[in-house]
Amino acid sequence: MTTRSAFERTAIAGFAILTLLLVFGTTFSIRRFATEADAQVRATRAEEAEITRVERLRWNAELIFSSGRGYLLSGEPALLAQVKESRQRFDQTMAELRRQHLSPARRALVDEAGRAASSYIQVQQELIDARPHSDDPRVLARRFEIEQLPLSRDLARTLSRLVDDMMVGLNEHYEATSVERAALAARLYGLLAALLLAAVGTGGYFARRLGGSLEKERVALETAHKAVAARDELMGIVAHDLRNPLGAITMKAALMRKGTDADRTRQQAESIENIAMRMEYLIQTMLDVTTLEARRFTVNVGPCALADLLRETAEMFGTVAASKQVRFEQSAKEPGLVLLVDRERVLQVLSNLIGNALKFTPPGGHVTLSVERQGAMVQFGVFDTGSGIASENVARVFERFWTETPGKKGTGLGLFIAKGIIDAHGGRIWVESKLGHGTRFFFTLPIAEVAAEDVASAQAGATPHLV
Repeated sequence: MTTRSAFERTAIAGFAILTLLLVFGTTFSIRRFATEADAQVRATRAEEAEITRVERLRWNAELIFSSGRGYLLSGEPALLAQVKESRQRFDQTMAELRRQHLSPARRALVDEAGRAASSYIQVQQELIDARPHSDDPRVLARRFEIEQLPLSRDLARTLSRLVDDMMVGLNEHYEATSVERAALAARLYGLLAALLLAAVGTGGYFARRLGGSLEKERVALETAHKAVAARDELMGIVAHDLRNPLGAITMKAALMRKGTDADRTRQQAESIENIAMRMEYLIQTMLDVTTLEARRFTVNVGPCALADLLRETAEMFGTVAASKQVRFEQSAKEPGLVLLVDRERVLQVLSNLIGNALKFTPPGGHVTLSVERQGAMVQFGVFDTGSGIASENVARVFERFWTETPGKKGTGLGLFIAKGIIDAHGGRIWVESKLGHGTRFFFTLPIAEVAAEDVASAQAGATPHLV
């Protein structure tokens, strides 16, 4: 215990140090990247904003040129208004550009563009002022071609040079950013290498100390594989358990095909329908287990004739027993009793118990269903002449997934659900068995006449019981 405690303390300290290193490294990396990214974004936005302003200057200069030329040719007042508006936007953008922190070379280009724009606008204004007094717009158009067009080209070239200079600056900024990122990445990779060495050292130390745990991991993995295999086997078992009712349906269908009596055909069809309904309850098994474990399992009780239960049981298992060469008998001293039960759920219990009895009874044996009154309850008994259950397993037969006999497939859920159903009715279920002497299952259910007070207090129809 002392060695284990020392090892645990060492392990905790080692992993704590490694965690702190990881946290420090991660925090440092995040902060450096965030700082670099913010600086790069700010610088890039500034460069792009300057380029945008110059592009606006170029666009407004084009508007001044085209609108002014259109006014000189047409004399439209709307074009004159557009010229004035474009000039205002040009002046405003130029003022914004001059307020920026520009390099001397770039500021010289801005000043040159301002002078070119002033010369251009001055000549344009002279032509615009002469337009109302001119009788021949063609004269003004020729003056435009001679005087204003060269100035417009000079302004456009100056603005293009300014844009080119800014693009060069932006590319230089991108290159500098790339160099900074490479340097930062190198530092971070160095930190990562240091952390990796620390992790390898720590992991190697504890790998040597935890060598014995590998066997436990292997066992756990093997257990997981077995669990998956058990799941697959369970699905196969469920499919296997559907064969009994399917066999009964097949045999009944064969009798119908060969029969000639109409009444007998109708009876056989009704029998097939009842057997098919029992099959649906096999599919419901897994859902029943879920509700039982969640303590949300309910039964809807109502008056049910004992004779009906016996008849349906005989129809369900008579043919199956004959096909297995097993004699199936029923014994009821008072078949006219009426029970207060959930009829379908009781048939489910009988189906499970009698089905198990037929499954484990060899040819030539017999299975008996007995019913006798015991005060306020009716006691059912299902007896077989099979191999029986070992005494050490008798107490486990109602556990989930329990099965005893190799080679006999079963979900191991039927008895678990049967107990839940009987408990929900307020009854009791138990088993008596001995190896080589067969098995005897018993369960009790309430009689309707004796439970009249329960019936009177219940709502019309079924009365739900919760287990």
